[in-house]
Amino acid sequence: MRISAHDLSVDLPPGWEGRIGLRSNEEPDAVSKPVLQAATVPLPAERGDFGSGVVELLGPQDVFVSLVQYGDMEVGTRLFKDGARPRQLTADQFRTNQLQRWQPGQAGLQVFFTDAGRAFCLYVVLGSFGERVRLVGEVNRLLVGLRIGAGGRAGSPRVQ
Repeated sequence: MRISAHDLSVDLPPGWEGRIGLRSNEEPDAVSKPVLQAATVPLPAERGDFGSGVVELLGPQDVFVSLVQYGDMEVGTRLFKDGARPRQLTADQFRTNQLQRWQPGQAGLQVFFTDAGRAFCLYVVLGSFGERVRLVGEVNRLLVGLRIGAGGRAGSPRVQ
């Protein structure tokens, strides 16, 4: 199944669930930017941009992925300038100390990059550090079907 909104789309592999919405703003006048989330567990209605409310549900065979867009002023900054969009990840990139919210046995990865003139953070949580080789293969299947367009303005999400 393909989901798409805000000039982002992804082909969800079998057994995955995904949503694309707008980030919750902490600043009242800020423009909301998209966040794409996908997981091998059901996504609860209430969840944080980086998986709070989801990562606690991951078993050792599960994965959570979040693609978080940052503001236009971040494009070209030091954090987002040199990073190329990750298309294939390796097990060696994952660490137990790269989690936004530490959970026993889990491993994470954060990659900051610019693609199509848009600044992003790709955040991935694996349910088991010990199963990372197999689980990274699952994440890479998802990344193959990820598309980022140059738009990204607010729009109506749709499922195809």
